[in-house]
Amino acid sequence: MPPAKKIVIFLVDDFGIVDTGCYGSDYYETPAIDKLAQGGMRFTDAYAASPVCSPTRASLLTGRYPHRLHLTCFIPGLETPYTRLKSPDWIKYLRDSETTFAEAFTEAGYETFFVGKWHLGAEYAGNDSPRQHGFSHVHPGGDVFKPNPEDPHFVREYTQATIDFLDQHASDDFLVYVSYDSVHYPIYEEAADVDHFRDKAASANGQDNPVMAAMIAKMDWSVGEILNQLDKLDIEDETLVLFLSDNGGLMSYYDNDSEQEVTATSNLPYRGGKSKLYEGGIRIPFIVRWPGVVAPASTCDDPVITNDVYPTLLDAAGLEQRPEQHLDGIDLCGVLTSSSRLPERALFWHYPHYHTEPPHGAIRDGEWKLIWNYQSGEIQLFNLDADPGEQMDLSGTMTGKAGKLQQMLKDHLDAIDAQWPAQKPGYEPGAPIRKGATQAPFDPYESHQENDPRAYSSNPL
Repeated sequence: MPPAKKIVIFLVDDFGIVDTGCYGSDYYETPAIDKLAQGGMRFTDAYAASPVCSPTRASLLTGRYPHRLHLTCFIPGLETPYTRLKSPDWIKYLRDSETTFAEAFTEAGYETFFVGKWHLGAEYAGNDSPRQHGFSHVHPGGDVFKPNPEDPHFVREYTQATIDFLDQHASDDFLVYVSYDSVHYPIYEEAADVDHFRDKAASANGQDNPVMAAMIAKMDWSVGEILNQLDKLDIEDETLVLFLSDNGGLMSYYDNDSEQEVTATSNLPYRGGKSKLYEGGIRIPFIVRWPGVVAPASTCDDPVITNDVYPTLLDAAGLEQRPEQHLDGIDLCGVLTSSSRLPERALFWHYPHYHTEPPHGAIRDGEWKLIWNYQSGEIQLFNLDADPGEQMDLSGTMTGKAGKLQQMLKDHLDAIDAQWPAQKPGYEPGAPIRKGATQAPFDPYESHQENDPRAYSSNPL
């Protein structure tokens, strides 16, 4: 295969596995992403390395599990004073000692460009940090929590900055990393765009938020504009394009005006969403287009994970692998360029923090998936081939399989020195409830009710 001398990576924020037409939505409108999938390979069993953003972003850049990096929560994390367990003293930035794919490509002579949300340190927008981690050209992101009605989530700004870079470097070897703030909370978009979806029938799986639909349509427009620019510059056929998300879709958020929990998106038939290790929280869209190399309209059902991007990019560009860095990823070029299958391996997740669930971990090994609740000790076992929606817990009837997977997960975490939550001394149940709720105080992490409106599901990060 000819080496990829031009690479574009799209990373979308909080974009769920069923949030595009090519992955099954009949409510959201994503013509550019659907066209991208028609021109390349769509992975059906792709996973984010974490159910929240910062850890996945670190994994993408380094090829390492977040728990190996000890960067396991969104930055700066949540304070949870009323919980039974105490989160570990994790690292709230990407260490300079890590070698990112941007550094590898800059060393190889590529022009490397970053635009948008960084969120891998104290700088949410990434004014200087991307340069410190290898990007030679940087257009910092905006502050997503300061609404900009003229350019919600800075989508137009990021699009134009990317087009400008492409215009200036069309004849160079380049790697472009477009990191959207969208479709992250806060959920808002221009009124005219929202109106387009107000009378549209809900999807079969319950997607019906016109504001979210407008945000997705705007992000899709941006993807289309950037891909069209590649065509205008006559470099589309030379460019490797990757499209993926940092975690599953946000299920709901708390609307201060109505004082109600509002559905953001639906990940059905997959269970859960952002911040949970059920499939809806970690299974993501992942599309790769590489003209002349990847067969159009192809699919791959091998399980893959964010960690795999780094070694794949190196091989695609004809650069030497760096196995001492991307320890937890494997090269996907074999499945991209032929009908070969990936070697069998287990995938692991470790989220030792409270969010909408107590601290928990997970392992997928073939069709089997186990989730381990670190607070209660409870385990759940699912066969994803028979039960992709994770509704039938088999841990009580298949104790041998459950025990084996739990031990595999523990051995993996111990082997790479993952941090564990610790028991709090003097733990006392009871927590203040959110404004608007009428129930008595409770510990949200004792309830195990996924959709309990008091379980902090609307935390914007």
